Amino acid sequence: MSEAGIPVCEADTIGHRVLEEDQSVRNGVVREFGAGVIGPDGRIDRTALGRLVFCDSEKREALNALTHPVIMQRIADWLGGQPAATPLVAVIIPLLYEIGAERNWDKVVCVAAPEADQLRRLTDRGLTPDEARARVAAQMSLALKMERADFMIYNCGSKALLEEQTKQVMRTLRGE
Repeated sequence: MSEAGIPVCEADTIGHRVLEEDQSVRNGVVREFGAGVIGPDGRIDRTALGRLVFCDSEKREALNALTHPVIMQRIADWLGGQPAATPLVAVIIPLLYEIGAERNWDKVVCVAAPEADQLRRLTDRGLTPDEARARVAAQMSLALKMERADFMIYNCGSKALLEEQTKQVMRTLRGE
């Protein structure tokens, strides 16, 4: 979307920054999950933290309670910093439905992929197959997300097909 001139904000990127930069969040994470989530470099070890929270819904909710308010505030700040004349902006929030924030947006575009592709992409990023399955299982079903979204892009084919689907959604959003 940024290639199409649409400003993009990614919640995951903000979440990573929050864990690194926000001392109160970092302190809360250490209090909640222990010193084992601190890596040798003194930063939050997201891999270790992920292993704790993606197999325990209560721990995941505790982490979300610490991080999501700060992440959502930073997204609001980013939105507030966009020029008033900007016709479209995109905010990528993988857990949009899980946090109940879909009502805050004019339109929701769900980008979906078959579970096998999701699992492969997660293992390609270094997760074990069990860790990948736990992450997918921790989310709302993809079918339900697709049903609730205003638009759906199915990312299961070629890059050209993905780009064409994206262009069609963008044309519709622009009223073309």
